[in-house]
Amino acid sequence: MQVFHIRYRNTQGTLMRILTAATRRGIELPYVQAEPAGHAHEVTLLLEVNAKQVGQLFRDWYAVVDVTDARAGSMKDFEQYTAWAMPHPPASAGVQANSAAASA
Repeated sequence: MQVFHIRYRNTQGTLMRILTAATRRGIELPYVQAEPAGHAHEVTLLLEVNAKQVGQLFRDWYAVVDVTDARAGSMKDFEQYTAWAMPHPPASAGVQANSAAASA
């Protein structure tokens, strides 16, 4: 698995062109997150690709006029980010579990 970070100007259809570059090759998209990043936007993709597909994807992404940067990241950074960004249970859930254990 490889992580890709693509920065782009948020114009009509840009995100779909970025995602289409992967899906037209039959590559599954198990994780996609798009978010604003300053004056641009950034999409993070997790893809299972080989070296040839990486080159093809970069070529396609840079061919999109509104893509300003595309880079590959490490799984280590991705795992740290997703652990932090995942929803956490409400703080009261931990308190209820502790009080149930204390009263037992």
